[in-house]
Amino acid sequence: MQLPLCALIALTVSADPWADTVIQFDPGVGGVAGYDDPIAALGPPTRWTGEGTETPMVVSPFSPAWMPDEIVSIGAGGSLTVVFDPPILNDPDNPFGVDMIVFGNAGFIDLAWPTGVCGGIFGADGGSISLSENGSDWVLLDNVTADGPWPTLGWLDAGPYDEWPGLVPSDSTKAMAPTLNVADAEGLGHDELLDLYDGSSGGVGIDIGAAELSAVTAVRIDVSADAFLSVEVDAVVDAGSWNPADLNGDGLVGVDDLLMVIGDWGAASGPGDANGDSTTDVNDLLVVLKAWT
Repeated sequence: MQLPLCALIALTVSADPWADTVIQFDPGVGGVAGYDDPIAALGPPTRWTGEGTETPMVVSPFSPAWMPDEIVSIGAGGSLTVVFDPPILNDPDNPFGVDMIVFGNAGFIDLAWPTGVCGGIFGADGGSISLSENGSDWVLLDNVTADGPWPTLGWLDAGPYDEWPGLVPSDSTKAMAPTLNVADAEGLGHDELLDLYDGSSGGVGIDIGAAELSAVTAVRIDVSADAFLSVEVDAVVDAGSWNPADLNGDGLVGVDDLLMVIGDWGAASGPGDANGDSTTDVNDLLVVLKAWT
């Protein structure tokens, strides 16, 4: 369905690397009940899941996001379209040439719970990705799926099942090396996986230049009508150069960004959450002060 203008306003996020607006959502058939809010695909990938339940936990390769406000489920025949403003640009200077990253909620099977030893992947449910420079003409990407490896890594200083957030967030705009595959992770423990991720949050990296596009305004995720499994989407991210402390997106880190942190102080989520831990507090203040320009 096409969403009305009032809905587009409600589903719009301020300037940042994340998708800004949902312009179309069809839940399809067989999506997970209750996981049908497309706004869950906006904003950064989830780092902390289960908030408000008896089992809050870090998001790690062994512990994916699972709350209804964190991921949206797309059933058979369904689709989701998000828009970026400004558009994602093709930049060969991005690490590995990757221009955008899609995050689902796949995870690694733990062969030695709760230690965290990778025994393969679960929840990598597919979903095709199409890109558009103008919102009308679409290019379908080959051999790329939306809900797949790599599982999201939220923190660089947390264990696989910690019940409290870390202090050092991973970089959700940094791509994994395209030469890696899941077989490279099998048998690795959590600390070894941290080395493999090399500071990245994971996700599915995409070079839009491979689609012969110079820029991407809209990203559409489709699920085939005969799909057996639903596809879950957490976030779509511009992997270009971005400073997380630049909260208002003006290219500088200064008093305006500081005021955004102060104005958002204590909120569970919002534009002042510079480190993406779902709380605006002194840690976000320190992120801004450290990057002050």
